[in-house]
Amino acid sequence: MTSSKEVFELRRAGKLAEAYEMALHRMAAPNRDAWDDRAFGWCLVDLVKKHAAAGAGPELAGYISQLKTLAVPEDDEILTKQRGFALSLMQPGSLELQQAREHSKNGQFRSAIEIYDKLFRQGLLDATNHTNYGWDLFKETSLVFKKASGEQLPPRVVTDAKQNLNAYMKLTTEKPSLLHSCMLQQAMRLASGDHLKVMVFARMWGLENLRQEDFDRYVADDGKSLPSLAEKVIQQASKEAAAEHRRDQIEYILPFVEKTMDRFPDNIWLKLNRVKILRELGRHDEARALALDFAKAKAGEYWAWELLGDLQVEPEQRLACYCKALICSQDDNFVSKLRGKLAHHLIKAGHSSEAKGEIQRVIEHKQAVGQRLPADIELLTQEPWYADAVSAIPKPAFYARYAPQADELLFSDLPWIDACIGDRFVIEGQEGKPRRKLYLKTKSLPAEVSIQESKLRLRTISTGLPVKVRAEYDPKAAQRFTLYSTAPRGDGTPFDIFTETVGVVDHVDLAKRILHYIASRDVHGTISFADYAGEAAIGDSVALRLASFQSRKGAGIHALSVTPTKSAPSTQVCKPFRATVRVDKGMGFTSDGIFIPPDLVAAHAIENDDVVSGIAALNYNKKREIWGWKAIIINEEIPKDSISDHEANSLRG
Repeated sequence: MTSSKEVFELRRAGKLAEAYEMALHRMAAPNRDAWDDRAFGWCLVDLVKKHAAAGAGPELAGYISQLKTLAVPEDDEILTKQRGFALSLMQPGSLELQQAREHSKNGQFRSAIEIYDKLFRQGLLDATNHTNYGWDLFKETSLVFKKASGEQLPPRVVTDAKQNLNAYMKLTTEKPSLLHSCMLQQAMRLASGDHLKVMVFARMWGLENLRQEDFDRYVADDGKSLPSLAEKVIQQASKEAAAEHRRDQIEYILPFVEKTMDRFPDNIWLKLNRVKILRELGRHDEARALALDFAKAKAGEYWAWELLGDLQVEPEQRLACYCKALICSQDDNFVSKLRGKLAHHLIKAGHSSEAKGEIQRVIEHKQAVGQRLPADIELLTQEPWYADAVSAIPKPAFYARYAPQADELLFSDLPWIDACIGDRFVIEGQEGKPRRKLYLKTKSLPAEVSIQESKLRLRTISTGLPVKVRAEYDPKAAQRFTLYSTAPRGDGTPFDIFTETVGVVDHVDLAKRILHYIASRDVHGTISFADYAGEAAIGDSVALRLASFQSRKGAGIHALSVTPTKSAPSTQVCKPFRATVRVDKGMGFTSDGIFIPPDLVAAHAIENDDVVSGIAALNYNKKREIWGWKAIIINEEIPKDSISDHEANSLRG
């Protein structure tokens, strides 16, 4: 007696004709079940595939007729899918599709693409095959890019990649999807060599199709964070939109710029492009406010000041910003356009000699590099004033006359902070960029930050110099310090923002030649004899110059200097005592909780119930992790038999 199991076994053994005959017999059996239907269906699928490859014929037509009428079990998704595939083989172009799939499996993507392209142009490629076509386009383009060595793509590579992108954009594929994002990556590869306009392509591609994964930044092996795909696309597209002055493009890209800025507030280039876009849309107040914020982060870049100047309404402010920009850079490869803008305003301000000097500087540079003279510069040379003016060579001193107005514009909302310059130091590997400690006046202790010395922009710099600064500062994060401007304080004195804190020397190490001081639970440390202006002795009062600081380990306080003083420390730090002592294992403990270390007990021959007087200092017990008092000086010890019982009882408390 036959069964569906035997049919499957014959089919797996390659005896397809025998399996089919047995399956056909089972379909007429009175005890036929769903497994018989499955067995018959799989035989028909195999027979249709086999005969379709050889071409149409009467047998194939019969198998197709039987496969169409077969009731496949509803829960058998695999057989249902395979039946659909087998039946599709008789549609026009089915054989070519099979060939394309085989080419793709073998890595022959160009051959597969040629078949897909032919079927697509003939209208024989249904939507179910568009995704396969798209992936082959992506894989072929990836191979083309891989073969191109170096950053510059050869013309043939560019042509092939563009053809593949154009072919893909005509397809009906799932969006958003991994394939769609992969094709966007390839478009950006072309754009990196100026072979493609990102704004135009991004609009066709549809930025609304960006996936959440496309906004994920990539972290390199060295820990550096690299921009996400979405960032790169929107950043370049917005830059092009602003430069093209196309309102439709600008209005399309602006929402994506704002959304991406919210996610990546540290991306200053998105902020820059948004300023330019707002300017193009006529939203000048918003653009100016954003440009001010942007320029603070790039106060040393000429183009930041140029952009800020472009957005100013008052001619004097424009002039000041352009002068500030030329203080930042004199590189004529980049500032020729800026010189032309400045020349216009210098003429209006009555500085025709300086204006002519700027124009001649542009002319000389363009002639030297073999470039055409900009039209606006050429027009200025034809104006009547130009022939009569005596040219003045542009000098930094002239720009500096106007630059303070630009600084005031940028930092007018920031108050001046009193400060003092600290010591100079260098970081290993950065010896050419010396740094300086800078101390800022606060409501409590001065706050210590560090800054590259050149950014102080002072003619003379000395340790302790009183200055005032305009800066943005987060007291809880030392790295959040941005210095914008610095000026001397004529009425100040060195280190005048510091107040004196008095502590006590509680330990001296003669072998290591260091002393330890303490002024509070938060302020204690060591200093070498060489840095201490006096004879090191336990119990000495010391004046401390203290500053707070932030590090990766958290907040802290340290002393810039420790010097002898006649002032007495607080009784919260150092106090006299006179009390009865209990001696245990060589250690002393007074009745009022003062610890006397073994060396003092031995040196003064202190015994149990002796009365001792001396000086105690605040002390931290590392073992017990508590604060207490420790004797640092013993002035007098009185044997127990030398005092009355009444006095002894009073000393015990």
